[in-house]
Amino acid sequence: MYTFSKSTDRLQTSQNSEPRINLTSEAKTDSVVDTYLKFAIDTQNIGLIESEFAQEVLTVKGGLITPVPNKPSCVLGILSRRRRVYWAVDLAMMLGLQPLEQDILLYEVILLSAQSLALALVVPKIFGVMRVAEHEVEVNMNNLPLVIKPYVKGYVSGAGETCYLLKAENILRSTILHS
Repeated sequence: MYTFSKSTDRLQTSQNSEPRINLTSEAKTDSVVDTYLKFAIDTQNIGLIESEFAQEVLTVKGGLITPVPNKPSCVLGILSRRRRVYWAVDLAMMLGLQPLEQDILLYEVILLSAQSLALALVVPKIFGVMRVAEHEVEVNMNNLPLVIKPYVKGYVSGAGETCYLLKAENILRSTILHS
């Protein structure tokens, strides 16, 4: 059993040889660490979405997305998954970036949901999960193109790459999709 010691700032052993842990001032000041889904937005840009909004990640055959006429060009069609129908959206095209190639046989899809809204984001590649501490997020977005700014809440730089933290709610409520 672990207990928190109030008297010292180091690991202590009690009489029954069970370790006792003290919270140090460093642990008290650490910022919150959030979990994000990491993926390629296009060939040049990496995106992060808070994992709480990523309902499911899957790979689907191109033929399973049914085209729908008279929709914005970023809407690839509809996708049915577990008794629910999603609009399948080319995220890069929606953000004004380089769209997906037309001859893709398999799509990487992120099923995104918040409240009653849901969307299937189609992206070139999904990398996995990334943990980001609050203090690592940069919010100075002066160099971003205007078309992408409403969808980005910050970015994280490191290991030779920049990852953009996307606002899931803004993507789901995009005027491009609801016009």
